[in-house]
Parts: sequence; structure tokens; C-alpha cells
Amino acid sequence: GKMHSSQDGHNAPKGRQAKDEVEDTEYSDPERYLEHLLEDGSQEGDSGAELELPPWFDEQLFKRAQHYYSKYLFVMNAGMLAGLIAVLAVPSILRVLSCTRQSSTPFTAYRRYVRTIFHTSAWYNYNITDRGSKFWTSIGAVRKAHSRSTKACMRQGAGQITQKDLALTQFGFIGFITMGAHRIQLYDNDFLEATTHMWRVLGFLLGIKDEYNICSRSWKESKPRLDIVMRKVYEPALEHTGEDFHRMTEALIHGLWHMNTMLSVNAQIFFTKRLACVKGFEYYSFDHENGEERDPERRLKYYDMGWWDRFIVSYGLFFVTYLHRYAIVRWYLNFRIWLGDMLTYYLPYVAIWKFGLDGAYVRIFSKGGEARDFSFGFKDD
Repeated sequence: GKMHSSQDGHNAPKGRQAKDEVEDTEYSDPERYLEHLLEDGSQEGDSGAELELPPWFDEQLFKRAQHYYSKYLFVMNAGMLAGLIAVLAVPSILRVLSCTRQSSTPFTAYRRYVRTIFHTSAWYNYNITDRGSKFWTSIGAVRKAHSRSTKACMRQGAGQITQKDLALTQFGFIGFITMGAHRIQLYDNDFLEATTHMWRVLGFLLGIKDEYNICSRSWKESKPRLDIVMRKVYEPALEHTGEDFHRMTEALIHGLWHMNTMLSVNAQIFFTKRLACVKGFEYYSFDHENGEERDPERRLKYYDMGWWDRFIVSYGLFFVTYLHRYAIVRWYLNFRIWLGDMLTYYLPYVAIWKFGLDGAYVRIFSKGGEARDFSFGFKDD
């Protein structure tokens, strides 16, 4: 059958495998995992692990996750965009992003986030088992960029990129599409199993230690970690967002608007806060958790938005909630993402109009296939 679980550690040395088992068991309780992540994880930087596949890597499961990405392209992109917005509510991540000066204007945000999209796309589309593929070129480039950012930000007193930051960012890529799958009637267990395995591998390759990795050995073990991080970190952080969050989110959306002119700041913030279960950002009756009644005194934030934002929220949520399960609708939504990516790569006409030819074209690989260096705007450069 299609379903077959990952045999973790299938080619691991016995001692190493036993250590992994102990570590995973030690933090299998989500409360303990979160405490360990927030306290110890905020003191540790990159794992220092070599760029090698982990002993528990499952090729079949990883490749199935890559297939699911093309099947659910639109909703996975929407989930990742909400995740990019959500991480801006985490102060330590915001400090590093501010220090690299890469995300605070529409132009720098456009270039940074288009690069992020291209790198993520490389991980989903290139062959992980071929060491010469662009998958590994991309992973190496991102790991190196994190290392440079850490050194520069530490010099300025903005702190390093920690295990906590890496795992919380990992949630940004994976959390909303997995924890919110039921909202769009996506009840595909193999999708959840494969996708969490893929992001466990990506987390490992990007320098996350197994004990801090938000994706554990299976979906069953990963779900409580994702759930507690959403409820105890992201929900409160997004409930109390400040001026910096709004400034950086505006830059992000105004930057990505050149890729997709349907994007709007208030609607995207609404989608993100709704996915993180922030009170007041409910839309459908089933958004109220565990059947709890809505407090009639509390005004829904939906009604505080202008007509254009309300239209985007209603239209977007209706499509993904009730129509996404139909293959023809998925094809239409996915085609829109594919077309947007193609235009951004070959003919980013809106960006050319705003930023000129040099500013509009973003490349993560050179013509020879090597990684292009990230250009930072550190305050002391």
C-alpha cells in the first residue's frame, strides 16, 4: 500500500541510534520539549553537524513529501507566507532580521523573500540523493548565510541565531499547513507523515539538533510539539504585536506585492492570526475551539477591516475551505502560484516597473550552478 512508516535509524550505528532514542524519549513530553527549547535552546547556536544526511533519513518518505508540494502548492505557499509573518512576532528573530537590514523596506524585503521562496522551492524540487544537485548547493548557501548573520549580529549585540530561533522558524514553514490541515478538509495522513519527515531532515541539515527539532520521529510525535509551540509561543506573540511587527510585515507584503498584486497587509495579518487561533480573528463558526461559544461582547476583527481586505479574506477562505478538495480548483490555484513564480523568475514586470531591471531580477544560483552569495546590509559593513 501507499502508507509505510519511516524506519528511523535504519542505517544508524547502534550507539548513536540509542542516544537518539534516549534524547527523543527525554523530550517526548511537549511541556518538557518547550521548556528545553525556550531555556536551553536560546543559549545554543548552530549544531555544527556536517552537511550529511542524518542516520534516520527515509528517502521514500522525503520524495513523497516533494510530490505533495506540487499537489498542494497553493495552500502550502499560503501556509508558509503566514509563517513568515508569524516569525516577525518573535522578538529574537526580529532582532536578527533588523540587524541584517534585509527586510525593512519593500525593496530589500522583495529581494530577501523572493530568495527565500526560490531556496524553499529548490528543496522541494531537486534531488536530495544526488550530492551534486542544486538541493545541496541551496542548503549550503542558507547555512553559510545564517553563520554570517550570526557573526555580524553578535558583533552588534543583537544576539546570535539560536536553536530556539531555528526551531521557531521551522514552525513558520511547516506549522500552519499541518496544524491547520483540517480547516481546509485536508485529511491526508500520509501528507502529514511525509511533510513532517521532510522538515525534520531540512531542520537537521540547517543546523538544528534533534532534541530541538520541532519535527520528531513521526507525525504522531511531531503534532504535540507543533501544537504547544503554536499555543504557547505564537498565539500570545501574535495577540500582542507591536510597532516593529507591523513595520516589518508591511515591508514583507509590500515587497511580495510585486509577485502577487492580490496581497494586502491587513488581510494577510488576519489570515495569520486566525491560523494561530488568536481570539477575535475567527471567521467560520468552527474556528471557535472545542465548540466554545463566542463571547458576544467581543467584536470580531473582520469587521474592523476595509471592504477590499474583507473581500480578500472572504474570497480566499471560501476557496480553500470549501473548494480546495476538488482537483480542478487545486489545479487552478496551483497554476496561479506556478505562473507567479515563472513571471518572477523570467519577467517580473511589476518589479521592473518599480525597481528597475537590476533590482527586479533575483537569482540564487549563478550560471555555472554555484550558489550566489547573499548580500547583507549590516550596519557596520
